[in-house]
Amino acid sequence: MLLHGRGRTADEKVDLAARLGTLDGMRWLAPGADLGSWYPGRFWDEVRANEPFLTEAVARCDEAVHEAGDGGRLGPAQIAIVGFSQGACVALEYALRYPGRCRTLIVFTGALMGPPETDWRPLAASLAGLKVLLTGSDADEWVPAEATRQSGRVLLELGADVTMRVYHGRPHIVNDEEVAEARAILEGL
Repeated sequence: MLLHGRGRTADEKVDLAARLGTLDGMRWLAPGADLGSWYPGRFWDEVRANEPFLTEAVARCDEAVHEAGDGGRLGPAQIAIVGFSQGACVALEYALRYPGRCRTLIVFTGALMGPPETDWRPLAASLAGLKVLLTGSDADEWVPAEATRQSGRVLLELGADVTMRVYHGRPHIVNDEEVAEARAILEGL
């Protein structure tokens, strides 16, 4: 499943799917946010400041995960969520609210929702079995590198298998190295 960033559309995720390449047996779902935004504020705002939009975004994500599961034919180990920017933040929130429903997250430039002092543990007692590729940049104006690093630490504490990459000087994009690493993970499904 592909989740787009703020001001983008589900159709634009087709470009990312094309960059990831053709993978045998893989089909892509790309739900879209109303008006091109999953939630109105910034990811570091108090979660309640982005409600009810964040909960609606997570619910839309859950609907797509159920659709991706093809009526129970595919299990969590065969479902991956790939998000960029705002979509990446929604993917992380989904994993916290519904642990175990998918086993792979590709988080291109995203972070956990809420200010740095948020205690994310009550949402997910454990994320054991979740593989996460978490990327960011020390030059990204939308997602500061420290938010990426903190998200990685929290996910590790919750038991996720996290690979984190913080690129130097990379703008707010998905670079070819990230695509190659994500493709290798997806091929493993």
